[in-house]
Amino acid sequence: MKNLLLIAFVLFTISSTYAQKAKTSEEGKGYDGSKNTVYVELLGNGLLGSFNYDVRLAGKLGARVGVGFVGDSNDNLITVPVMANILLGKNGRYFEIGAGATYISGTTTNEIFEDSDSNVFGTLSFMYRSQPVDGGFMWKIGLTPLFTKGFFFPYYGGVSLGYAW
Repeated sequence: MKNLLLIAFVLFTISSTYAQKAKTSEEGKGYDGSKNTVYVELLGNGLLGSFNYDVRLAGKLGARVGVGFVGDSNDNLITVPVMANILLGKNGRYFEIGAGATYISGTTTNEIFEDSDSNVFGTLSFMYRSQPVDGGFMWKIGLTPLFTKGFFFPYYGGVSLGYAW
């Protein structure tokens, strides 16, 4: 778990540095909006909820990393969604298509996680994203299918609220 978090931190530090250096060269190349976004996602790729950071790497291409927690008397899970995405659209209205993985660590009595051979789920996102060009309040809503060996949940969804700059 510590290694995965360290790798995610290093990748996003490098990508943030690259995004800042590339900002001037990317102007006018298909993406007209804010480069950085933080948001809270209910359901979605972090399972029940997660806090996420999203950065535009090159034009419309971006990446995100998040951390979530699922807990009650029987379950204590930490989730780490890591994804790549692309935004299609303009003027602050986008269709987001993404793919990645969610790492899951902890203890649970849920048969979906106990029967799985892996603690990594594949994730997709097909979401409408409203994100002002000059930054500010953003939101998105859509489908976030989950899959692993022997399990596919195509109609899972999520909603996110956050801030872009």
